[in-house]
Amino acid sequence: MLGAATDSLGSLDIAYADYVPLARILLAAALGGTIGWERERHGRAAGLRTHLLLCVGCALIMLVSLRLPDLFTSHYTGNRVLRADPGRIAAQVITGVGFLGAGAIIVLGQKIRGLTTAACIWVTAAIGLAVGSGYILVAVFTTAVALFAVHVLGRWERRMAAKDQHVRLALSFLRPGMRLDEIRTLLKPHAFDLLDYTVDWDKEGVTYNAQLRYRNAVDFEAATADLVKNLEPQGLSKVQWL
Repeated sequence: MLGAATDSLGSLDIAYADYVPLARILLAAALGGTIGWERERHGRAAGLRTHLLLCVGCALIMLVSLRLPDLFTSHYTGNRVLRADPGRIAAQVITGVGFLGAGAIIVLGQKIRGLTTAACIWVTAAIGLAVGSGYILVAVFTTAVALFAVHVLGRWERRMAAKDQHVRLALSFLRPGMRLDEIRTLLKPHAFDLLDYTVDWDKEGVTYNAQLRYRNAVDFEAATADLVKNLEPQGLSKVQWL
């Protein structure tokens, strides 16, 4: 009878101890769902359910990782030594989440969409692990920072991007040579920013394909005249604005 009573008390202790993990799971669902709802409102593929399930799953994995050493220790007595690393499973989660985030990235021509959502997935996983390990305040603060980044900074970024305009410039030369620095220097007074470039080599020479950004009204004719004046002695044969 005494043994039965002791077992009963033990089961009550275990049940009471489970309340804290349950609370952490619910908090992970709330924090992950909050980030997911913001993504859902913007029509992203990884939305409310994806972020909520991800955060809850990571919290559970972290709870299990922290629990495993205690479970194994209870079965080892005497001089037997147990070496356990609670962070090992969590480290594998971060690696696995990378594949989930990669699925949210879409390449459309020269544009890439989904990088922010992929980053949100990765941060949501980290938040879940933090909640599972008991870093509640840090997890809540990280959620607030993540929402500020995707919502407030997202609006500012879109307003700034709306002012930007892009154009491609192709400069063909009959003779090979490295002229990128000179091209950048010639474009800067005309308010062009060089974002990216490629160099194509063929039998007829070399062509620089530059991706440019500008905001205010620019004089393309003046920029073309400046390029021709300075680069024609170096073999410039064609200037194309695309």
